[in-house]
Amino acid sequence: MIPDSMMLTKQQGGILKTENLLSGRIALHGEIAEIKRVYSAIETSLKHQESSCLVITSSIAGEGKTTMVAGLAAYAAKQPGERVLAMDLNWYSPALHTFFGAELNFDVNRLRNFDSILDIVKPSGLNNLDVFPAVRFNSDHELSFGESEAIAIHLIQKACKEYSLVIVDTSAIYPPNRRMIDPAIISKEADGVAVVALVNATPREDIKRAMKILETAGANILGMIANQWKNPMM
Repeated sequence: MIPDSMMLTKQQGGILKTENLLSGRIALHGEIAEIKRVYSAIETSLKHQESSCLVITSSIAGEGKTTMVAGLAAYAAKQPGERVLAMDLNWYSPALHTFFGAELNFDVNRLRNFDSILDIVKPSGLNNLDVFPAVRFNSDHELSFGESEAIAIHLIQKACKEYSLVIVDTSAIYPPNRRMIDPAIISKEADGVAVVALVNATPREDIKRAMKILETAGANILGMIANQWKNPMM
């Protein structure tokens, strides 16, 4: 993103600070100046491709990545010619649907056989923005090892055929969980990935370790978004 002396990796990305990511409808309407700055930096990094996929992740949970996804998607949808999809691939701890007043998606079995992503997305309530909420799970519909990632990659590929920008919310990189969709694998399939971290809260070593995992996976790391909002849960 924006080069900075505080770079955490050898990637050409840097740190973009946000004064306040807030939550709920304010971020959703894309009115925060910091959201606009992040979007501008990402758009430049992705080089104005005809169709792009951006992954937003974090080293640990509670960093504000879902708020960032909602805010970026809302702001991007206001730009001329953009058709945006906000996609929740954090299936075992979903939150993106709450920003749009949507219900969790249908049974995961439906994702094994569908014709178009347009058949399974939901309206966000905002122009030019659709949302793909996380799917519902129960004990009868567990996915085998690696199947979640295969389905997720297929969804992204389908989405990129219909939308100019796909913004993906993933699980945090730590702690690893065999049930989650591996954010490193998903990031490799995307055009770029940005990592959200809370200022003065997230251990620097955790961020470095997360960046290293993404780098090893072959992801295109755009940079880190330093969120200065204080999470009341931490």
